[in-house]
Amino acid sequence: MKRPASFIACFAIVLVTILFFNSCQEDAAVEVFEEEEYQEKIEAYEAKIKDLETKIGLGKSNRKQPKNIISFEQAQKIYQEYDKRADLISGIVDSSENNIPFEPTRSMFYEISELRHYLSYIDELSQKAGIKPTGLRFYFALYPDTYVSSSGSDRNAKRQTIFIAPTLEKKYNNRTFQVGYTLDSQAKVILLDKDHGFSHYRRDRNNKHQNPSTFSQKTSGNNQNSLIANDLGATPPEFQH
Repeated sequence: MKRPASFIACFAIVLVTILFFNSCQEDAAVEVFEEEEYQEKIEAYEAKIKDLETKIGLGKSNRKQPKNIISFEQAQKIYQEYDKRADLISGIVDSSENNIPFEPTRSMFYEISELRHYLSYIDELSQKAGIKPTGLRFYFALYPDTYVSSSGSDRNAKRQTIFIAPTLEKKYNNRTFQVGYTLDSQAKVILLDKDHGFSHYRRDRNNKHQNPSTFSQKTSGNNQNSLIANDLGATPPEFQH
């Protein structure tokens, strides 16, 4: 018995529909699988990015305000409190050339890129020396009358300055101190302590043993591995208004 052509056509349509539906289901399953796979990869990359941000100081946990931040008003107050001492320094140092009153240093400038370079330099050389710095110490100092900078300028002669050195934790008489250090030509540690003329307390002016020239003879002549930073931009005289 022959089946009518219409029946065959309907059967063919149903068969094609079933096959198409199954194909769509398979494609959908593949898409879902691929989507889940991509989502897992994205989450893994996001976790890596967050970990890297935390390591370089960009993580959310490091975005809190540091505990040593002060307000603008507080900065203004303590800066102005120094005015009397600055005037005293000006009077003691006397006038400079052309009878212009001496103006003591009121601030120091360090480029951020240079500071980052300096910190990397400290880490690299300290690691080679087998030590780990605990922080930085800023030392107040004074340029001599004959001071000339690396650029050949003498405009900072007789003015205050600071220099910076990394620190190590040391104990003296059961007390813990963060002592500055540098490295000699053999990458051995030299402490910026009282034995080398860097007392953290008021110097005894009657102590004849504290002669800077005596200390300089022991370590001078080589700054190949020095970790001490200076020659910073100071104001005044660079910036006056």
